[in-house]
Amino acid sequence: MARTVSVSEILDNNPFSPYQIWVCTLCFLIMFCEGYDMMVIGVTMPGIAAFLGCKPNALGLAVSAGQLGPLVGAALLGIAADKWGRKRTLILSTIIFAVFTYCINFITSLETLALYRFLAGIGLGGAIPNALAYGSEWAPSNKKATLATTMYAGVAVGSMATGFLAASMLSRGGWQSMYKLGGIMPLVIVIAVMFLLPETLEYTLRIFGQDKARAVVAKIAPSLAGETDLQIVSSEKKIVGSPVGQLFKEGRSFPTMMIWVAFFFSFFLLWFIAAWAPSLLKKSGATPKQFGIAFACINIGSLMATLLIGRLMDKFNKFNILKVFFILGFVSVVVFGFSSSAPLMVLSALCVVMGFFVIGGNSGCMGLATLSYPTDLRGTGIGWAYGVGKIGSLAAPAVGGMLLARQWGVSKICNVMAIASLVVVVIVFILQAYMKGVSAKAAAAAPAK
Repeated sequence: MARTVSVSEILDNNPFSPYQIWVCTLCFLIMFCEGYDMMVIGVTMPGIAAFLGCKPNALGLAVSAGQLGPLVGAALLGIAADKWGRKRTLILSTIIFAVFTYCINFITSLETLALYRFLAGIGLGGAIPNALAYGSEWAPSNKKATLATTMYAGVAVGSMATGFLAASMLSRGGWQSMYKLGGIMPLVIVIAVMFLLPETLEYTLRIFGQDKARAVVAKIAPSLAGETDLQIVSSEKKIVGSPVGQLFKEGRSFPTMMIWVAFFFSFFLLWFIAAWAPSLLKKSGATPKQFGIAFACINIGSLMATLLIGRLMDKFNKFNILKVFFILGFVSVVVFGFSSSAPLMVLSALCVVMGFFVIGGNSGCMGLATLSYPTDLRGTGIGWAYGVGKIGSLAAPAVGGMLLARQWGVSKICNVMAIASLVVVVIVFILQAYMKGVSAKAAAAAPAK
C-alpha cells in the first residue's frame, strides 16, 4: 500500500542533509555578491573618477542608480520566481548582474556607468530575495529563520572581503580588476546552480510530478529512496491570481504593510551607517587608518549577529528578539555619536556592537519576511519588501549628506538617524499584537474537540 508523506514532513522529520547544506552554500555565495556590490563602488570611486576626469562626488548618480536597480529587480523578478520557478529566475537574475557588472570595465562616461549599475542592480535585486526564498524552502519549519539569516550573512562576508581584495587588486590591476572579478564570480556560481541544483521540492512536485520529486527526496532523505510507491503531497495551498495582489488578501494586507515599513527604516539606518560612518568619524578627527579599522569592525559585528539572530528567532519569540535588537541598535548608534572621538580601541568596540545590533536587526527583518509568507508567495513577498527597503537605502545617504551640509555635529546626526531603529521597534510591537489577535480569533473560531 502506498505511503503518503507531505513535503514539510520530509523536511521536518529528516536530518539536515549534505545536499541541503550545498543548496544553502550556493545561496550564501549569491549573498556574497550583494556584499561585494555594496562596497565595490566605494573602493573604486577614486579610480573611476580619475579615469572619467570628474570629481568623486559627481559619481552620486551612479551610486543612486546602483540602488534603484535592485528596487525594480526585486519587484519584477520576485513575481517571476513565484510563477516560473525559483531556479530559473535565480539563474536569469545572476546572469544579468554578472554581465552588466563586467560591462563596467568598458564605461566611457558617467551616464554609461549609471546605466550599467542600474541594469546590474536589476539582476541583483532579483537574485537576493529569490536566493533567500529558494534556500529557505529546503529548511525544516523550525530552522527557516536560522537558514535565511545564515545565508544573508554572505552579505557581511562579501563586504569585508571587498576591502581586503581592493587592497591587493587596485594597485595591480586598477579599478577595472574589481569589476572583472565582480562579473566572473557570479557566472561561476550560476553554472553550479544550472547543473547541480534542482527546482525546489514544492515546485518540482507541482510541475514535474512524483518521479522527479522522489529523485529529489532521495538526495534529501536517502532512507526514503527505496520506497518506490511513496506518494509525496504538497504542504502549501496553491495561490491563485496575481502574486502581488495576494500579498493583500487572506489577512496578509496589514502584516505586509508593516513589514514594508520595517524594511524601509531598517535599510535606511543600515545605509546611513554604510555611507556616512567613515565621514562622521573623520569629522570627529579620526585618521584614515582609524576610521578604516572602525568600519571593518562594523562588518565584523554584523557577521556575528547575522549568524546568531536566526537561531534566536527560531528558538525564542521572533518578535521579541527583533525588538531587543532594534532597541539596542538605537542605543548603540546614539553612543557611537557621543563617542566618535574616543580612542581607537574604544571606538572599534563600539563599532562591533553597532554593527551587531543594527545590521543584525536588518538580517532579522529578512528572517521575519521569510517566515511570513507561504511558499507560492515567498519570492514576491521578500522581493517587494526588499525593494521597499532599497527606497530606504536611497534616502539615507541623501538625508545624511543634508545634515552634514548643515554643519550638524556627529552626536546630533546620530541621535536623529537612530530614531529609525525605534520606528522599527514600534512596528514590531504593532505587528506582534496584530498576529496575536489573529491567532486568538482563529482559536475561538475553531470547533471544540
